[in-house]
Amino acid sequence: MRVFREVPAGQQAGRPPIIVATTLENTVQRRHLGLLGLAWTLKSFAGAPASGASAAEPPTLRLLSEEFPPINFTEEGRPSGLAVEVVQAVLRRLGQTLPVEFLPWARAYREAQGAEPVALFSAARIPERERLFQWVGPIVTFYSSFYARAGADRLKRFDDARRAADVLVVRDWYTAQQLASEGFRNLRYVNDPVQGLRMLLAGRAPLLASERISMPGTLAAAGIEPSALEEVYTYASSDGYIAFSPGTPRHVVAAWQREVDAMKRDGSFQAIYKRWLPQDIPPR
Repeated sequence: MRVFREVPAGQQAGRPPIIVATTLENTVQRRHLGLLGLAWTLKSFAGAPASGASAAEPPTLRLLSEEFPPINFTEEGRPSGLAVEVVQAVLRRLGQTLPVEFLPWARAYREAQGAEPVALFSAARIPERERLFQWVGPIVTFYSSFYARAGADRLKRFDDARRAADVLVVRDWYTAQQLASEGFRNLRYVNDPVQGLRMLLAGRAPLLASERISMPGTLAAAGIEPSALEEVYTYASSDGYIAFSPGTPRHVVAAWQREVDAMKRDGSFQAIYKRWLPQDIPPR
């Protein structure tokens, strides 16, 4: 069931109204997830020896992410970003140390839907994804916008984008899934946002649907000046979560959610958020 809420005007001063698609909490994640980890304990999951010499070690949780600055990215080969700091803080609270693998989004998104324990971050929680994952968060708020070459006119309404010759979207990104669910028939898929930017500025399409917070980092990665691009319409916001695979035991997911909630209560989550996004309001 889809629920719409309006973003407070103070968060988007001077911008058109934004409609936020979200879902009713805690209504879906029960049916096919319950049998996949009943023999696990959090102690053995964290790496302690299993009871009994012949007991097999449970699979280790994999942490997957993508290059999406300033939320999650690598800097001189090391994981960095808002979401990375949140994940690392949760691991410390759980007494665990795990590496983060950075993969192309489409591959990471696919691998996070299997029977092995995987945590993918940061993933927008939208109705089209609700049944695919177990969710921990929210840890960030994403803003979906249409972009055009500098000098282009602003779109007056969301439906104006339907009439564009093409709208570039990144494969398996939430922006692509949102527009596909809205019935857009003019979507043209690219492998990553840098490719989308270059195609947009080369005149291969009039519009690119992407995410606003990450756009400065995408421009820098592409070697493109911000003045070459125009944000012509912001149409939605979505909460970003850590998305756990169906194969992750539910008690592990619950432990992560407890620690994220504890960080929000003690203020450590807000401190991380303000370091990276000082102008934005942290999600509750």
